[in-house]
Amino acid sequence: MRRMPTRAKVEMAAYGASAAALAVVPSMDLPAAHAAAAAISGGSLWWLYRKTKTRDFARTIKSAQRLLGPVTAGAAYAACAAVPGRPWWETALALGWGGLMTAALPITRSTWTPPNDTPAAYPAGFTGLVMRLWDDAEVAPGTWLENIEQLISPAHPDFTADIIAPVGKPVPRIDPVTAAAAFGVPTDSVTVTDIPHTGPGRMRLTVTPTRRSHGHSIEDVWAQKVARPGGAIPGSHIVEVRQYPAQGDIPARGMILAAVEPGEVARVSHGQLCSAFGVEPEELRLVAESRGREVLVTLYESAPLKASRRATRDLLTLDAYGRYTIGTAHDGSDAKVSMQSAAGTLHGFLVGVTGSGKTVTLALMCAAWALAGLANWVTSARPDAQMSAVGRHVDRQGSGALFTWWMLKTALALMDIRGEMNTEAGHDFSAHSPYPGLVLVLDEFNSLVNDPVFGDDIAEWTDILAREGRKFGIGIVFAGQSLNLTKLGGNASLREQVQGGIGVVLRISGGIAARQATGGLAGDAELAEIPDRFNASMTLLDRMNGTPSTVPGDPTQGVGHTVTGSDATMMRCLHVHLPKDGSPDGLGEIFPASGAINTLTDREIEALTALGLWHDWTTPPPSDTDDSPAPIPAPSTSAATEGIATFTPPPVHTKPKKTTVKDQILAVVTREMTAKEIRAAVDATPGTVRNALSDLVATGKLTQVDHGIYAPAPTPATLTPGPDAD
Repeated sequence: MRRMPTRAKVEMAAYGASAAALAVVPSMDLPAAHAAAAAISGGSLWWLYRKTKTRDFARTIKSAQRLLGPVTAGAAYAACAAVPGRPWWETALALGWGGLMTAALPITRSTWTPPNDTPAAYPAGFTGLVMRLWDDAEVAPGTWLENIEQLISPAHPDFTADIIAPVGKPVPRIDPVTAAAAFGVPTDSVTVTDIPHTGPGRMRLTVTPTRRSHGHSIEDVWAQKVARPGGAIPGSHIVEVRQYPAQGDIPARGMILAAVEPGEVARVSHGQLCSAFGVEPEELRLVAESRGREVLVTLYESAPLKASRRATRDLLTLDAYGRYTIGTAHDGSDAKVSMQSAAGTLHGFLVGVTGSGKTVTLALMCAAWALAGLANWVTSARPDAQMSAVGRHVDRQGSGALFTWWMLKTALALMDIRGEMNTEAGHDFSAHSPYPGLVLVLDEFNSLVNDPVFGDDIAEWTDILAREGRKFGIGIVFAGQSLNLTKLGGNASLREQVQGGIGVVLRISGGIAARQATGGLAGDAELAEIPDRFNASMTLLDRMNGTPSTVPGDPTQGVGHTVTGSDATMMRCLHVHLPKDGSPDGLGEIFPASGAINTLTDREIEALTALGLWHDWTTPPPSDTDDSPAPIPAPSTSAATEGIATFTPPPVHTKPKKTTVKDQILAVVTREMTAKEIRAAVDATPGTVRNALSDLVATGKLTQVDHGIYAPAPTPATLTPGPDAD
């Protein structure tokens, strides 16, 4: 049972009250009430009379229905008021009027529409309008339209449709003039063509008034503005055009696949391409990707990279193909990079000016390496608080040319050590090697190689490591605002080694080509210039008109390109919180959940220690003028270092014996304690504490109760060094 509408209930109550008043008030001596009744009734009649003058019969009938109550009540009121006294029929008349009006409900029923159970002749929207116009104009009697699809957007009338004839009959000849008149468009914007792989019973109707008014088809625009000699992509032609609606955070876009003739390589001028399509480069709405002779041009309705995605361990974990997600591509897909190149190197480069998001990107890379089990040494030209925060999660991190000098010298010695380990294993570095991969990050590389004291050594050793480090699982990642590799010897082969690895180019200095900014590592990739803000510039017309500057656009931190060889993809790097106000950072959310830090093996650390290379890397190196009488200890000839080229360590002066890390640990561990508690109580790096714990357990000075839990040795006998103790 349907509920009575509220309007009907209100109307019924009004009729009941009016009927009660109609039975009593007319017989009373109340001039004000008589005047009000006359005004209401007379006004209703005057309104209805004016409606009859509009010659709109339907609206006049509806108005008469709504005014039925006031007009009839006025007539009854006048009849009752004209008769003296209060005869019995006045009450009956009032009650009868109230009952009729309550049953009829003329005001409420005037708003009702009869249910329409019959299907609509045409669907709603643009499709139904086109079908109705076609049928009304009788362009081809007996035919109808199907598969109506708008070509540009819902705001443009351009469309295609299939003309369908009855079964067994062909589509009659269509007069373009008649078809154009049906839709109210110019004649030359209407074409009727055959549909491939169908008979004469179906034809394709194309109506493109917008394209005609803007210079004919997209093919014409491409030929005139893009493919012409000196254009954005000279000698190109369109292969395919597609359009996609908005999906989630990705705005609507149109895509054009173009190509040049076989044997040629497509050359793209991003600035000219933006000009051809009427967009400003700083809008970042147009993306051009070239590969060989093909170019894919994507034009978005608005900038697609304004939103950044939060980094997670899952995104930074390697997939089955050895790739991890470093950002979001312009089309919403994951921007993936390979941790190793096809040649097996761990090299890469990262270029971006200050404020471009370079430090955040480095943090993402370090987290990905940590999740993959690789050790990481990071150095920069100057101290950086944010990189120091990253340093809490990697094996070694420091700054300055001196730290870098020791780091590279240690890495060179490590190649010899790992060479011996490779010989024992029977193969070069791989996932099955008995040692982890090691990635060296050289931030602000230009400043490091230009250091007046250590720069030449840094350049020479970096070149050696980049060219020869693959076999020993050592990779080099160059980072900086720009890269200048001219000081590196054999830089052609070095570029070949690095180009196949991970490459990220963020916002670079204006007027500098990507090839120049990356020292040639970006190859011939054509990269669009990244502004510091989206839509940051004002148009010249606005400047001419004196329009005040609007609110600055959103910053483009993290927006750039991933580069592999000559292939480049515009993307925005993932986001991780690196605070500038002292608040907690978000690095713990992307590095291994266990808090473990990947370090070198004990064998490697022992060998490097014997060579005098495993220390805090802040000790000045020995010089030819150092006249210290302290003797230089001879290199160790243990099995770990036998056959390894040695380096002269710094002069060692006789000093009082200091408390070692092992002594600190033995003093701290008086009960069962976790490795985390021990690291917090000992003044040493996490990697050093881990190695010391392993040594103490091996010599019986500590007991490992469970994974990551240590306790004092249970009996005094176990504290006695064994025969293999040093």
